[in-house]
Amino acid sequence: MVLIMMKNIQNDNQNNQWFLVRCKTKHERRASLNLANQSIASYYPLIDVVKVRRGKKQVVREALFPGYIFVYLDPSSVLASKVKNTLGVYDYVRFAGKPQVVSDILIADLEQRNGQVVLDESVQAGTEVLVCDGIYTNTKGIFLEPDGDKRSILLVNILNKSTKLTVDNEIIFPIV
Repeated sequence: MVLIMMKNIQNDNQNNQWFLVRCKTKHERRASLNLANQSIASYYPLIDVVKVRRGKKQVVREALFPGYIFVYLDPSSVLASKVKNTLGVYDYVRFAGKPQVVSDILIADLEQRNGQVVLDESVQAGTEVLVCDGIYTNTKGIFLEPDGDKRSILLVNILNKSTKLTVDNEIIFPIV
């Protein structure tokens, strides 16, 4: 989670609200820093994603909502007009022509859930996988479903019979 709050520069008055802003995808950090340079508080939640890169699983931090950040400001202030002219920002997300307000409760919930969610994009149901450790080393199988957070159920062919096998997630890799 990245939260840039400039409360000492921008007064936290009662008119401040959270707004959803569209920015360039994968440029959320840059847009957030550019907003901070203008004394505008911003926030974009991050999520840990497990991906396979060069044959190895890696945990990568990515924006939970790619291409979107939240800004906290008074809509009647001068800062509100600066947002859409900020480098990396397209514009407010609008509904009926007005910038979309986001509830404080939603932002607080996103902040509270920081780091609790890990998304594993490396293996999907039906993907052919290879077991790389243990007694089933070099055994090919088909990924059926996750079995909790740390294990998965595979369908493997043993003695010409399809058998379900439960293994640790760390020892299976998709076959590309």
